[in-house]
Amino acid sequence: MIQGMRKNIYIILALIVYALAAFSEVRWEILPESTNVVSKKSAQLKMTATWTGFETVSVRTPRLKELKGALVQDIMSYNESKPGTGGTEHTATYVIDLLITNAPGTQVETGLIEVMSRGLEDSEFTSSELPGVTLNVRGSRLPWFVAGAFLALAAAALLVFILRRKVRGKSEAIPEQSLEESYLSKLEESKELRLRGETAAYFGTLEELIRSYLRAKYSVADLDSFGEKEAQGMSVDQRMIRTAKEICSVSFNVRYANYEPSSMEEKRAYDFLKELLIRNKPNREKEADELYI
Repeated sequence: MIQGMRKNIYIILALIVYALAAFSEVRWEILPESTNVVSKKSAQLKMTATWTGFETVSVRTPRLKELKGALVQDIMSYNESKPGTGGTEHTATYVIDLLITNAPGTQVETGLIEVMSRGLEDSEFTSSELPGVTLNVRGSRLPWFVAGAFLALAAAALLVFILRRKVRGKSEAIPEQSLEESYLSKLEESKELRLRGETAAYFGTLEELIRSYLRAKYSVADLDSFGEKEAQGMSVDQRMIRTAKEICSVSFNVRYANYEPSSMEEKRAYDFLKELLIRNKPNREKEADELYI
C-alpha cells in the first residue's frame, strides 16, 4: 500500500513538472505591417513571443539570416507581463524596421527566422527556426489627383512661409536642442520614479533610455547581441557597452525576477547614463573626462 502511495506521488510530481514546462513554452507570432511594401521605403515586421508561467525566460532578438530584398534598419523591443488564469502571462515584442531595396514587381523574402530562448536554470539558449514571410514590392507613384493636391498644399504652405518671413523680418535663430540634451531632460524626469519608490518603473525607464540612445548615437540596433567585434568595427567603447549590458541585466531582474537592487546600483545606473550623455554633448570644454562605469 505504501509503495502504491509513493508511486502516485511520483506520478503527481511528474505531472506538475510537465505542466510547469508547458507553461514556460515560448510561442512566436509574426505580423507584417502589410504584405505589400513600397520600394526604397521602410516597412515594419512585428514579432511577438509569449509564454505563461512563473519561470523567468530570456528571449533574444530574432535573426533574419537569409533576408533578401531588404535591409534591417532598426530593431525596437518592449516587454509586458500581466496576471493570467494559468500564471503570469509574459510578452516580448520586437518591431523590425526594414528598408526595401528590391524593385517594384519583385518580392522580399525573409527566409527562415532564428529565435532563441532560455529558462532561468538553463545554461545555454535553445535555438529554433520559424517559417519566413514573403512581401510583394510595389512602386510609390501616387494617382495624379493626389499628387496635384499635394503640390497645391505645398505651394500654399510656401506662400504662407514667405509672407510670415516678410512680416516678422529677421530674428535670432533658436539653437536646436542636441540629442544629448533631449535625453538629459528625459533622464531628469526618471528621478521622480526613484523618489516615489517605483523601482521597477525606474529601471525600466533607464533601460529604455540606454537602448534607444545607443541606437540613435552608435547604430546599436540590438544591444544584447552587440559584441566586441562589432564594437571594434564601429569604434565604440567596449567598456561602455559592457556596462550598458550589465545595467540592462539588472533592470531585467528587477522587473521580472523580483530582484531588489541596492541604492548604489540605482545610483550607478543613473550616473552611467548621465555621464555618457554629458561626455557626448557637442561643444564641450573638456574632452578628457572619463565615463563613470
